[in-house]
Amino acid sequence: MRHSIAILAAAVLSTTMYAQMPQRALPFFSREDAPHLENILPPPPGLTDPLFFNDWAMYNWGKSIRETDRGALAVEDAHIGAGSFMKRFSEVLTCEVTPENCPALYRLLERAHRTTDTAGRSAKTYFSRVRPYQQYKEPSGVPQSERPTDFTSYPSGHTHAAWVAGMIFTAIDPVNTEPIMKIAYEMGQSRVIVGFHYQSDVDAGRIAGSVTFARLCAEPEFLALLQEAKDEFNALCSKNR
Repeated sequence: MRHSIAILAAAVLSTTMYAQMPQRALPFFSREDAPHLENILPPPPGLTDPLFFNDWAMYNWGKSIRETDRGALAVEDAHIGAGSFMKRFSEVLTCEVTPENCPALYRLLERAHRTTDTAGRSAKTYFSRVRPYQQYKEPSGVPQSERPTDFTSYPSGHTHAAWVAGMIFTAIDPVNTEPIMKIAYEMGQSRVIVGFHYQSDVDAGRIAGSVTFARLCAEPEFLALLQEAKDEFNALCSKNR
């Protein structure tokens, strides 16, 4: 009897603890409803394609500046997510945003990030491109992220996510459109610098971001949360004036 009660108590405790755990953010649409980017993007250039020369040249450019301050920033840019985006883009926003002072914006960015992962997965699988560090058998600037059989270089998921984040911040703080999108652009270039993506991966990631953002604008739930985040941001900036 006591044994049964103990088992029941443990089950209740486990259920309670699970309910209290933060649940992973849901994307705004399913993989089935997402644009299939492999039907939009051109294939990545092959090794004998003249366009691959630019990938090779940019890979060597990135490698040449890894030991600089820009290289250090590129390593930092490898950490992405709602909180990381808030910190990175706050450098140019009208007022600083954090998960604490802009919770609606945090939720929006978190779900948008999950959505870019959902939207980009089919193209990554379809093209199955090797990454530069795999091709050249040289270490990248973020060795902890390297995987020997991770053939998902095209399009760049980090660039895809950063571009969508930049467009969200632009919608919320349009007066700073230029510096916001400059950061989004540079976050893509960071992937070239650390040798985790080719330039053509990053270029395709920006197209993917534009497509995903356009598709998001057809989702009432996204638009409602975007408006909530706008109102929250404007109230925060008014209070800090």
